Order: sequence, then structure tokens, then C-alpha cells
Amino acid sequence: MKHFFKTFILLFVLFLTGFTWAKTAVWISLDGDVDPGMYDYAARAIGEAVQKNPDYIVFDINTFGGRLDAAFDIVDTIMGIKKAKTVAFVSKKAISAGALIALSSKELYMLPGTTIGDCAPIVQNSDGTPQIVGEKIQSPLRAKFRNLAQKNGYPELLSMAMVSPDLAVYELQRKDSTIAVEASKYEKWSKQDKAFWGTPKVLVDSGELLTMTDEEAVALQFSKGTPETKAAFEKMLGIESSHEIESTWGEKIARFIAGISGILLILGFGALYIEFKTPGFGLFGIAGIVLIATVFLGQYANHLGDYLPVILLVLGIGLFVVEILVLPGTFLFGIAGILCMGIALVLTFDISSLPSFIPGVSEAGASWQPILLYVAACALIAVLFPILASKYLIPLLPEGWTPMLKTDLGNATSPTEDMREIQIGELGKAETPLRPVGHARFNGKSFDVQTRGEMINAGETVCVTEIADGRIWVEKSENLPVA
Repeated sequence: MKHFFKTFILLFVLFLTGFTWAKTAVWISLDGDVDPGMYDYAARAIGEAVQKNPDYIVFDINTFGGRLDAAFDIVDTIMGIKKAKTVAFVSKKAISAGALIALSSKELYMLPGTTIGDCAPIVQNSDGTPQIVGEKIQSPLRAKFRNLAQKNGYPELLSMAMVSPDLAVYELQRKDSTIAVEASKYEKWSKQDKAFWGTPKVLVDSGELLTMTDEEAVALQFSKGTPETKAAFEKMLGIESSHEIESTWGEKIARFIAGISGILLILGFGALYIEFKTPGFGLFGIAGIVLIATVFLGQYANHLGDYLPVILLVLGIGLFVVEILVLPGTFLFGIAGILCMGIALVLTFDISSLPSFIPGVSEAGASWQPILLYVAACALIAVLFPILASKYLIPLLPEGWTPMLKTDLGNATSPTEDMREIQIGELGKAETPLRPVGHARFNGKSFDVQTRGEMINAGETVCVTEIADGRIWVEKSENLPVA
């Protein structure tokens, strides 16, 4: 009993002195187009935020809107949060679907100069101009706004005015009382009621959509305040500790691919059309398949997580195989393969394994410059060491202990040394597919040859068109095949 009174007195003193417990918050940034990629990130981030058991989950909103289905999914996920208080923080703009997401939070704050509203669903006409969709889409969207307003305490009629351009709203004041009335209903009032409330103020006129500045949002009882900065906002809510959940590599890639999916499809089908019009199968066919596959498989990139380095490594190896077996001599796929494997190496690198003697490395971690320098140095050593070892160290091993032949290569000759025997106009046979580089046989000897972009199958007759700079240029010949 004695301890109970001590605890009661302590709490009473803390209350009188204005003591407030330190609040914690988790920030989730909803930036860019509202799309399935944003929903995937929001769902994952909300799950992680709830596990941290914060006092507030703050949604930093900056968007012009986007897909309505993705916005509904995000809203439903936010509405499902029970333990933490949800707060919408409009850092720049919350337009269209962004306004819907903002009103799904319990409270709304806006920085100076920000805007919110204008959530009418639109479609593109055949001539490319936007058009507001009909009542069939507006009705459920209005109902969603009405539901959010009722649950979170926002003005119901004004919330619906963000959706329907035909909904005009008047504001009526008498002494300390202020009400918002739909214009069509006000016109049906009696003269006595109209005289009692006086001349109405038009809040939203017919043919307009409600869009508010930060000051208007406060005046219309949407926003709780207009802090000058993010730090001032946290101070206003008593937040002393905050944490931000960032997007993963996979989520960023998925949203980037979704943003350029239209361009990728156009380029992909264009490349396949060119491949269809040209003989054989080559660069355009591979490019078309890769571009279209990127569009359809890119939507799963947000689920890659820790598998992204492995996928890049496998892709790099695959590009090398294409360089060696399918399109030798182009170097394009070989360089792309090196880049993919290099990125995979950087992504899997553990900062804690950096030697302490490298500049910029401390116990707290390291910046990205020494990491890239260290990885580049290791990659250079990995390339140079086997080359130098095979040339200077392995030949020193005794006979039987070395994997290399000790045959003197000083007298070895290249098959192309007899190029002087080849004449322009001479016919030969392609030994391998020429795409555009390959081998052809002339006068019983094999030579490296190259076409000027033409694809020639193995076994077809070729004709020498030019011999210059150590290269033999050929083209397909319509003459009789060479025996």
C-alpha cells in the first residue's frame, strides 16, 4: 500500500510539471506514381513498422496520384493498423490517389506551400485528352472518401467534393456555428431557413474539384497544422526517436521498370519485327526477347530481395556465353556480363570485411568510395594474377607437375599468316555460322573471316570482297558451291 501511494504521488507530480513520455515514430515514404510497386513497398514497410511498436507511423506523401486499384490496396492496409497512430505528412503534394491515401490516416499535417485534393478518376480519350469517368466509377470512390471521413474525423461533404465535379458545396455561418451544405439541397430550403443562415459562401463551385493549400486545409478542418520543417513536425508531436523504412533494391527496380514498361514494349516488338524481316537469328531477336521479358518479369523484381546478386551473377555468365557461342566478336554482351558480375560483387560485399588501413574506413562503417576502390582493386588482381601466373610461374614447374604444355610456341604460326594466298573474288565455304564473325575455308585452309553485318549459315558459299588490316571480308555468293 505504501508503494502504491508513492507511485501515485510521483505520477501526479509528473502530470503537474507537464511531463510527457518520449514518443517514437516510423517514417514510410510514399513518393512517385501510385502503382502496384508502391503498394508492395507500403505493405512490407507497414509490416516492419508494426513490429517495432512505435507510437506513430508517419506516411511522407509526395505524389500526383496513379492507379486507383493500388491506392485502394494501400488505403486498406493503412486502415488495418491498430496499435500505432497513423499520420499523413504531405511534404509536397497529395493529388488524386495521393489525397485518398492521405485521408486514410488518423491525422493530417502539411508543409507550407503544399496542396491536396482533386481525386476525380480520369481516362485517356482516343485523341489523348483526359476525361473524367462516369458515375459508375465515381460512386464507389465517393463512398470510400465518405467512409474515411467518418472514421478519421474529416469533413464528409468536402471529402466527397474531391471526387465529383458536379458537387457544389456552400458554407453557412451564424455566430459561432458553421456548417457545410450541398448547394442543390440549399436551393430547396425555405426562405426562413435561408434568412436565418444568411448569404452562403461558396466553398466548391459546380464544375470544380476541391483542391486545398496547406492554409485552406487547416481552415476547412482537414489538416491539424502546418509545421515549417520535418523537425518542427516531430517536435509538435513530441517525437524524440524516429526511424525510416527505405525501399529495397528489388522494389526500386520493379517501380523503375513499371515506369518505362510502355517504351520497353515498343522497342521489344520493334526489335522482333526487324528480326523477323532479316535472315537467321541474331542481335535484334535477342534484344526483343530480353525487353519483353523484362516488362513481364519486372513486376516480380520487388520480391528478389537477397536473390538479386545471384540473379545478376547468373545473367552475367549467360551474357558471356552469348558472347562466346552466339555472337562472337561483338564485345557488347561480354562488357554487359562483366558489369552484371561487378554489380553482383558490390551488392554482396560486406563492409565489415574492409581492412582498417583503407582511408575512410572506421569502426562505424565506410562510405561508398573506399568500397568501390577496394572492390575494383580486388577485381583487377583477380584478372591479372591468373594471366601472370600462367605466363611466368606455371612454366617453371617440373615436367608432369604443370597443366600447361611446354612446347615452344615461338615457331607456331597463325592460320591467317597465309592471307597473301587469298585473292579478292575467291570463293570458299563457311565452316561456322558467320554472325558476323566466324571461320571459312579457302584452298583447303581455315581462315578467320567477317561479314559486314550479313548473317551466313555454315556450309554456304562465300566470296572474298576485301582484305585489309589483317581481316578478310566476305559476303554470301550466288555462284556454285565450293566442293
